[in-house]
Amino acid sequence: MFGLTGAPATAPHDVSTWLEHRKTAIRSVCTVCGVTTNAAGTAIYLRTGHGPICLSASSGFCGEEIAELQSALGEGPAFEAVRQNWPVFVPNLVDRATSQRWPLFAAAAVTAGVEAVFVFPLAVGAEPLGALEIHRDTGEGLTPDEIVTVVHLATVALPLLLDVPQ
Repeated sequence: MFGLTGAPATAPHDVSTWLEHRKTAIRSVCTVCGVTTNAAGTAIYLRTGHGPICLSASSGFCGEEIAELQSALGEGPAFEAVRQNWPVFVPNLVDRATSQRWPLFAAAAVTAGVEAVFVFPLAVGAEPLGALEIHRDTGEGLTPDEIVTVVHLATVALPLLLDVPQ
């Protein structure tokens, strides 16, 4: 029997080891993304069925905090990116329009030290499965090279989120 990646399926006694390796790989994607984009934090979310998104991994000083804020408040750029299956770039959370778009999230994120958020949906076709999110403590946009890098990292993260032991 083979798993989704074509590798031999994991024996039941190896499932916990496999899950730990997968978690480590997903955290590594967060870390690499943070380093290559000069982020204050990163997060990878996974959508459970057709329900809400949940934090899968994070890095940096604010990755988990920003993810928890969005989950607790039920609003923010990650939720919007997954719902629309479209990237959401917010280079200035202090901006008045952003404050009106996500009134609770924007204020709380700025208080936590985040001024910019960039979210890339992780999808298979038209089905959004999660998101890769970058947080910056300065209000500056991503460069074209950084966007290309994040898109490549998203293609690394997606199979890690999809692959499950058979």
